[in-house]
Amino acid sequence: MAKRRFSIVVPIPPYARPRNEWRRRVHAAVLEAQTRRGVGYRETDRLEIRIALRLGDRPLAIHEIDERVKDIVDALEGRIAGPRSVRRIAPIVPDADQIRRVILEKSTASSRRTLGELAISRFRTRG
Repeated sequence: MAKRRFSIVVPIPPYARPRNEWRRRVHAAVLEAQTRRGVGYRETDRLEIRIALRLGDRPLAIHEIDERVKDIVDALEGRIAGPRSVRRIAPIVPDADQIRRVILEKSTASSRRTLGELAISRFRTRG
């Protein structure tokens, strides 16, 4: 039996309001990368996400960084808008509890095409 693929790397679309529409664009970008690589996640999979944000020279409050991370996790769960109990689109990661590690990297490099990069991979404990 062939090994399942877990890892994908996705360019994060530039942030733009409204926030819910940006979540849809993040979801679509991840879904496209998943399809292209033949990657799928099961409810029993434990995952790690690495988020590299290119922020340029614009100073951002920690609150703004925290909100981008929350938006990305919500997009992966298919939670775009509305009450938490209602999914608006199909989840990529069925349950946020599957995400065992989030690594956030900030860069001062700037790009108008992407906000950065999102990598999803299998969670491995570090010894």
